[in-house]
Amino acid sequence: MNAKVGLIFYFVSMLLTFFSRRIFLECLGDEFIGLASTLYSILNFLNISEIGIGTCIAYFLYKPIADQDHPKICEIVSLFGYLYRIIGSIILIGAIIISAFFPLIFQEQNVSLKLVYFAFYSFLGTHLIGYFINYRQILLDSDQKTYKISLWTQTVGAIATIIQIALAYNTHNPYLWVTIQFLLSIVTCWILNWAISREYPWLKTDKNKGRNILKKYPDILVKAKQIVIHRLKNFFLSKSDEILIFAFESLQMVAYYGNYVMIVGKLTALFNSVLVGMNASIGNLVAEGNKWNIRKVFWEYLAFRYWTTGLFIIALAFLINPVIGWWVGPQYILQNHIVFLILLNMYIMLTRPSVDLFINAYGLYDDVWAAYAEGITNLVITLIFGYFYGLIGILLGKIVSMLFLVVIWKPYYLYKCGFKESVGTYWLHVFKHYAILIICLALCYAMSRMTHWETSPTIISILQSAFCITLPVILIYSLLLYLFVPGAKDLTQRIPFLKKR
Repeated sequence: MNAKVGLIFYFVSMLLTFFSRRIFLECLGDEFIGLASTLYSILNFLNISEIGIGTCIAYFLYKPIADQDHPKICEIVSLFGYLYRIIGSIILIGAIIISAFFPLIFQEQNVSLKLVYFAFYSFLGTHLIGYFINYRQILLDSDQKTYKISLWTQTVGAIATIIQIALAYNTHNPYLWVTIQFLLSIVTCWILNWAISREYPWLKTDKNKGRNILKKYPDILVKAKQIVIHRLKNFFLSKSDEILIFAFESLQMVAYYGNYVMIVGKLTALFNSVLVGMNASIGNLVAEGNKWNIRKVFWEYLAFRYWTTGLFIIALAFLINPVIGWWVGPQYILQNHIVFLILLNMYIMLTRPSVDLFINAYGLYDDVWAAYAEGITNLVITLIFGYFYGLIGILLGKIVSMLFLVVIWKPYYLYKCGFKESVGTYWLHVFKHYAILIICLALCYAMSRMTHWETSPTIISILQSAFCITLPVILIYSLLLYLFVPGAKDLTQRIPFLKKR
């Protein structure tokens, strides 16, 4: 259900975003849209203070949810509300301090300070609602009912976008655009809390008791600190690409790279929409303690992750450059070895959750040295090779650091401290995934040698090549995985029309 709802709203959001973007730019002006994006970026930066708390609290909720221990659930959610109130206060203070510098920050921009402050504090109010009021929704997340959150928040969000489109088109007034955003966030807040009270009528929380409750769960702060280090590393490494490319290359290369990142990002968002709620599902699975079932689901989830990622890689390896050439022009096409590094980075990033989610479910966060090591390795390689080779060096820094710490260390850590067995079985089966993907990429390459891309390919020629080359190879790839890797056959039994009668 989480996957179905997530997938539906992914396409709704994508269509609305595509349609609304042009209207907002034309009717409200690119200065205002740029201002809104900048203000959201500032708030996202302030949001760093939250990193790790939600994940940590969710981990401590899995066991009492499995045991239906209502008093303990109420205590942990109350503690979460107490911690979120502290974090919300920190964000509010930080926002007020930063806003004091807006006259300097926006002095050369063609936008009024009145609008800047109105938009910023409206966005801030929307942001803080989640910390001061909507904190109870973590129970829906941890209880594998994320779809209920999505149903309300995404529906109201879609309605807000439609209203904003109509107002922007008819009034060209940015103040109304911002006001609608804020008012409907209040409506969402009220609906969510109504839905939570209806779902869990026994849930009684008291944030004022948070300090005393925290003394009963000292491990929460220990886990939170460990998670923060890992998340901060991920935040800075994932948000630094454009800055580094600008520093070592040029703004032009940032634009070139951004085209590829946009395509990869949309596919990643599609992936995540299907797997929304898996954190809670796996967390509850581990909390139940059935080792045989944990291993079974682990191999199913790993098979699904590697299979779908492999589909993306096969398709993108031979279609992304023609799509870029058709979409924005052949002058924006990057060299093949750069595209290879982009896709290799994507492959590692999309397959790593197959191990990471189980590490999170077991609460294994004490390898903080790995976060430091990955960050330092990435930084050193990037600074050295980025200086000499630009974008290639930056991508190498990300890939090499992940190979050692994500691809090699994390599975060993999970098997040693979580599963408590030898990691040899894991590598035996994962190498099958690697071998099958390489064979299929080689086959696809051999078939593509018979096709010569046009300088400016049409969408028809791209689709023809996709159906004649990429699609057959994808079918072969899927068949080989079904026959030779563990978890694939069990995975097919989750498909409704393939279930055994």
